[in-house]
Amino acid sequence: MNMSLQNNPTTNEEVVQSQPGKGQMFLGLYLSFLLILTLYQDFPLVNSIGEIGRSPIIVLFPLFIFCEIAMLSKYKKIMTVSKLQKYILAFIIYLSFISMIYILVQFMQGSYSFGTENLLGKAMKVLIYFLVILLYIRHMQLVFSKINSFKLLYGCFCAVFTLLLGIMIIELVSMPNALPFMHSKSNPYWRVRLLTSESSTTGSIVVVYSAIMIYLSRYLNGFAKTLSCLYVASFFLFYLFVTGSKGFLIVSLLTLVVTMIKFLDFRKKRNFFLLLGVILAMYLFITYFSAGLISSFSNDIENYTSSYTRMGTIIDAITTVFHHPLGVGTGAYLMYFDQYMDDAINLMSRFYYNVFGMSQINTGELLQYSGSDKNLGVKSGFFQWVMFGGIFSVVFFYLLAKDLIIKVKGNIILFIALIFVLFSLLFVALEIKYEIWLLFAFISLFLGKKELNYNNTWGVTR
Repeated sequence: MNMSLQNNPTTNEEVVQSQPGKGQMFLGLYLSFLLILTLYQDFPLVNSIGEIGRSPIIVLFPLFIFCEIAMLSKYKKIMTVSKLQKYILAFIIYLSFISMIYILVQFMQGSYSFGTENLLGKAMKVLIYFLVILLYIRHMQLVFSKINSFKLLYGCFCAVFTLLLGIMIIELVSMPNALPFMHSKSNPYWRVRLLTSESSTTGSIVVVYSAIMIYLSRYLNGFAKTLSCLYVASFFLFYLFVTGSKGFLIVSLLTLVVTMIKFLDFRKKRNFFLLLGVILAMYLFITYFSAGLISSFSNDIENYTSSYTRMGTIIDAITTVFHHPLGVGTGAYLMYFDQYMDDAINLMSRFYYNVFGMSQINTGELLQYSGSDKNLGVKSGFFQWVMFGGIFSVVFFYLLAKDLIIKVKGNIILFIALIFVLFSLLFVALEIKYEIWLLFAFISLFLGKKELNYNNTWGVTR
């Protein structure tokens, strides 16, 4: 997949002196196209083929397969298998195994479907999500590796970042009917959601693209670098003040806390100033956003909306794993999700009564899941995958996070972005959140031990 990353015979001076040719410009345009598709997460195709069509990345699935076959045919072996790819491949293999076992158990009990969903068919459809994620990571790393200039990489991200800013401005001007033809439903929407289905899913996109932009700015000249950082910071602050996502604000605060803990060492002057900046940011956050956040949560408690539903589905997942520590797979989970829903509702009722003194809880939204196969799942990517794979999923996330944190520990911007994304796993679904896998692929490729040699180890130069 990636010969230029490991065996590039071109000297550093030759690559520096060379100018991007037509091939490089084409790769730049293609990468920009991929980055746009990555942030587009409310594709109307969802209305025809289901949730997997909410991202247009699924349309590229045949292309991913073709590239893999072409690379395998050319080099007679699978190229560039990083730790990230190994972890995901092992996870897919385990999920396939455990899914077949639990489907067999259900078949032996005479259960072949849940609602309109065939259990075996559902397992295969969900496993396709994971396969697309693996192929997406490999494809993005392949494209990154073929571009021999960090400045060209920066230009691609800058162009898409500017497009993102333009979309947000259009949204604010034309809200609540902003770009309805770009979304799966044309219903009015009163929050900034960019090209996603709801505001809670946009924060990770802004953080990932902002962080990579700033990281690549290091390869610009002094003034251009400063201008780029100011541009990204202005965009981020603009989004921070206009977003209506509670999850984004909570994850931002948690990220600031972790960052502060990391830089408590005052022996380095740089750490001292970073710590002061983090403390100032936390003060501003608490001053300007805490009142609105508390008000929003109070509204949730009174109306039993998103927070109640999210917590209920998470409890459902935990209850399932408590009874089935190895997970229940990607098909039979429909049965167990429904089976333990009553337990989750009872526990939530006791919690709301003991904490808030509410004796009557409106369980209508959660009860909609009972006996239905529509949008049945945990409102948390982490706990949904834990429900699929049990203890093995916890090990998978631990190893993945450990490997990535080790790689970014020397870069404050990507460290903050990674911590933000890892916290976000508790709030957002992962299957179509390709910007998360974009960040993981970027870190895995450019910040590994070998990648730290910026001369020419990876075939990319300044």
